[in-house]
Amino acid sequence: MNTTKLTLLMSHPSAQGYRRSKGFTLIELVIVIILLGLLAAAALPRLLSATDEAEVASLEGVAGGFSTGVSIAHAQWAADGNVAGGSTSAAAKIAINLDGKVFYMNEYGWPANINSGDDAAANGQTADECKQVFDNILQSSPSSTVNSGNRSNNRYFISVVAGAGGSIAGETGDVCRYELILNSSAAATETHYFDYDLVDGQVTVIYPDQN
Repeated sequence: MNTTKLTLLMSHPSAQGYRRSKGFTLIELVIVIILLGLLAAAALPRLLSATDEAEVASLEGVAGGFSTGVSIAHAQWAADGNVAGGSTSAAAKIAINLDGKVFYMNEYGWPANINSGDDAAANGQTADECKQVFDNILQSSPSSTVNSGNRSNNRYFISVVAGAGGSIAGETGDVCRYELILNSSAAATETHYFDYDLVDGQVTVIYPDQN
């Protein structure tokens, strides 16, 4: 009796329809995949734009803090009665004390390094000296390196662009470049960075046009 009822129930048209509706057909799966692809294609540019905007905001924030710091150091240098053209030799370079940190200034009155044994000339800057300024002028500096092989472990790669500084009375100097690391390859070309001009103290932020 029970066996007959079960057989009749499973053979009923509605039961068969229920079994058929449990899965997707191949056409339905293809349509779903296409729709997901279209949605992803529409969303990707917005995600990339948001990522780039965040990178730019981060870069500008660090550059702004750095610019403020070097400007305060320059103001302290001037307030101490110093004028352009002072000695930059290790033995006679000018030092300022900024919130307990000693900075050695170049001949134009901008922070050059923090090591007493290094020359402070604006046209003889090293990447290590640029890093000294970066690490100490900011309240809490991001991790940085001067070693291109260690980019993956840091936020900023620091280098020197020799002779690219501005001109005062016909004199030129070097530029410290602070690159926001977006590509960990040692041979990567910088796209988001800011430059610190050791002649006039100008900080210039560079990044791709977002338009």
